Amino acid sequence: MTTVLIIGPGAIGGLFAWHLQHVSTPMAFRHRPDLTLPDTLVDQGQPHTLNWRFPPEGTDFASIDLVLVTCKATQVEMAVTPLLPMLPDVSWLVCCNGLGPQQWLANQAPGRVLWGSTTEGALIDDSGRIVHTGQGETWIGPAEGDALSERTRTLGHWLCDQAGPLVWQWDNSPADQLWLKLAINAVINPITAVERLPNGALAEEDWAFEVDALSDEIRAIARACDHPLPDDLAERIRAVARATAGNHSSMRVDVEAGRPTEIEFINGFLIRMAFEADIKAPKLTRWYEAVLKARS
Repeated sequence: MTTVLIIGPGAIGGLFAWHLQHVSTPMAFRHRPDLTLPDTLVDQGQPHTLNWRFPPEGTDFASIDLVLVTCKATQVEMAVTPLLPMLPDVSWLVCCNGLGPQQWLANQAPGRVLWGSTTEGALIDDSGRIVHTGQGETWIGPAEGDALSERTRTLGHWLCDQAGPLVWQWDNSPADQLWLKLAINAVINPITAVERLPNGALAEEDWAFEVDALSDEIRAIARACDHPLPDDLAERIRAVARATAGNHSSMRVDVEAGRPTEIEFINGFLIRMAFEADIKAPKLTRWYEAVLKARS
């Protein structure tokens, strides 16, 4: 049976463990000393047992087939670096918000890194259970500009072929999905974090101008980076806001809890790409700075 090591056993990590536990042995890497493992996942009101554990002392990491990275973008480099020397041949699947950590990991393990993007919704409730809040899809495929090893490509297709509660699909260019998710997050996350709004507020007329202006900036940057985004990006952002109307964005939750946010890997990444392409990005910069100020 395939052995999967999960870095980031939070809501999405647990959701993926649930999807894979019937065909693999999921273990969670303790990249922070305070980590605990939820033992229950609730889907459509029904509880399911999560069969995962921390690796016991003396575990032979050479037996691991796949490392699934689902921690926050801010934690990827710190969490992954100690494992790299112990896992010289393992395949990796990185699925986190924003952009930046994906390419960093691909550079550390060339030919062995899959990129993932998901629209699944999940959270950890007050009782410590993972709740599947919205059915979505997950796309995985090769790191941009990287020729996958046969072993990693085969493993990626195997993952997509598994029947389970989630929908996983192979995508030869997952970077396009990552850019689309980045664009949506770069609008919804900072505004809801700074203004303390539920996601649904951004579908209202009061925010139409701001959503449109941010969408125009992001589309210009993406086009310069050879990842053109759809013409109806603003409408897609509003559709996501409506679909998750009652949710609080992860960035809002982090700001309210006084935790580091992923702003550097979302708006910050886009601002850096804009600078390299000599494109003005005043709206993105305004919300980037507002999030930094909200945490200070």
